[in-house]
Parts: sequence; C-alpha cells; structure tokens
Amino acid sequence: MKKITLIICLLLGMVLNAQIRETENTMLWTTLGVTKKINKKFSASYYQLHSYSLEDTRLNFIQPDLGITYKLSKKWDILVHYSPTFSLDGVKGNQLLYHRVSTDLKLSTRLGKRFRMKNSITAEHHFTQRSKFQQRYYYRLDLYYRNTKLPWKLRPFASQKLYWYSNGRLLQYYSPDGEATKLKSPNGLHAYRIKAGIKLYPTDNFNVSIYYQKQKEFNSDFLGGRDINSLNPNSNSIRRSFYDFSVFGISCIYKL
Repeated sequence: MKKITLIICLLLGMVLNAQIRETENTMLWTTLGVTKKINKKFSASYYQLHSYSLEDTRLNFIQPDLGITYKLSKKWDILVHYSPTFSLDGVKGNQLLYHRVSTDLKLSTRLGKRFRMKNSITAEHHFTQRSKFQQRYYYRLDLYYRNTKLPWKLRPFASQKLYWYSNGRLLQYYSPDGEATKLKSPNGLHAYRIKAGIKLYPTDNFNVSIYYQKQKEFNSDFLGGRDINSLNPNSNSIRRSFYDFSVFGISCIYKL
C-alpha cells in the first residue's frame, strides 16, 4: 500500500507542476465508449471524445472512433481505427469535418509482479491535409500498476507519445540573409505528449479513468531546417506557431 501511495503522489505532483507552469490552451476531454469481444481473436470498440475549451467555455470538437483489434498472440495485437472529427469551434476558415484512419501494432509485457508495460507504433493518414501533416506516426509507451486487491482495482498509469509529422502543407523557409529558399513540408519529430492518471473498476464490465495530459511541439534537426515555427526575417512573422495544450480528462468505458 505504501508503494501505491507513493506512485499516486508522484503522478499528482507531475500534474500540478505541469499545470502551474502552463495554463493556456487548457481543455476538458470527456470520453464515452463501449468494447465487445467478438471471438478469441477479434474485438471491437466505439469511443466518442468531446473536447471543451475551459478558457472560452465552448465545445471544440466531437471525435467518434470505431476500432477493430486482432490478437496476433498473447503479447502482440494489431488495431485498425477510423476517426472522423467534427469541428465545432466556430473559427472562421476551419474545416468542419476531418477524416482519419490509423493502424497500431502493440506489444504488452510484464515488469515484475505488479507493473505492466505496453509499447506501440501507430501510423495515421488524414484524408484532409492538415497545415503541419497529412501522415502522422508516433511511438507510445504505457506504464501502469496492477493490483486487484486495491479498492475498485485502482490502477495508476502514465503514458507518453512521440510524434513524427509528414507531408504537411508547403512552408516557405528563408536564409539567414532573409532570402526565400525552398518551399518544404515541415517533416520531422515535432510533438510530445505525456499523460498521467488513475483507472478505477467499479464493476468488472465498467471502468473510469481520470487523467491529466500535456502536449508540447518542438523542432528537430533530423531533416535539417524544417522548423514548424519558421521565421520570416523580413517581416519578423511566423506563419505556423507551436500548438501546445493541457487537458483534464475523464473516460468511461463499458464492456459488453
């Protein structure tokens, strides 16, 4: 019990520290979902995410997600998802509907008696080209503590995602002298997300997750000079700034 208390304190400390350091672009995400095991190999899921802006007190978007999971083995799974996004932020010029398909390859392993780890690689294709990418790839690492003797099988967890952007809209880059160089897509490692929270199982078929998540965008030098926030030295303006945000979230999932 002392170990689990320490883990919860560390997770809460991460959340509070992140919120103190960064308070802009804060959202509330609520998710409702159902899962159904079809047979020994296949299962299906449906989730619906709602995003609310806590600063503007408005609904940002609604994102359904329909998924199929195939169990390759005891440790390996492959997942396919389709996720349309309905934009409701009312921002002029924003597209109202986006479509996305993704494929995940996931490996589940044990770290001792109580800890579990999941590693996955995901490839996304967005049918509408976004300003920074049309394809997006990310590596995800999940860690959680499992002890069925805890009240409601409480599980502290933490996860991280590292994103690679590809095939975004062409962006004008400049030399140090202010001369326009090539038009290029800002391909490369450009975003990182970290999430921490707890999951509860009030019943065997129903679970609730409460979490905090943060995204930070950044530039990398893997492809040389493909910054997101490319500066025009002639006007001192940036066409595409970083998109950083914080999320307080709650997820309720029912197993059919």
